[in-house]
Amino acid sequence: MTVEVEVSTRGLDFEAVAKTLDEETKQLLIKRLAEIAYYEAFYTAPWKTGKLARSIIIETEDGEAKLQALAPYAKFVVEGTRPHEIHPAGANVLVFNAKSGDLVFTRLVWHPGTKPNPFIQRAVDKAREQIYDIWDELFEDLIEEATE
Repeated sequence: MTVEVEVSTRGLDFEAVAKTLDEETKQLLIKRLAEIAYYEAFYTAPWKTGKLARSIIIETEDGEAKLQALAPYAKFVVEGTRPHEIHPAGANVLVFNAKSGDLVFTRLVWHPGTKPNPFIQRAVDKAREQIYDIWDELFEDLIEEATE
């Protein structure tokens, strides 16, 4: 189950400007937005093993980019979970260390559920807040290239 978030200029005050850009410049702008969102998502992802953060990828096409978390459990982190029972899979009992340090053997555990953590959407939102700064940098780069 992957989680996917679109990175675009849609819905921003900047959208009218973006529509006047040639495709190459617009793609550069979207690419920079996506890169900022990627790094923000990578560094703000819940980090127990790092697998979730390392599963984040960017796909760009047709003037848009998508940020995806490909870890099989990404959807559960982003959307949260309801309280639920956990049963052993492929075994007769669950075995784990309790907070007390005791080794526990049981056939059922009640999980209280988890709160949603939409870290990818927050990362995209944060990148979109920087659109004018990104545009200024891109514009300066374009001017510099044109004068070389």
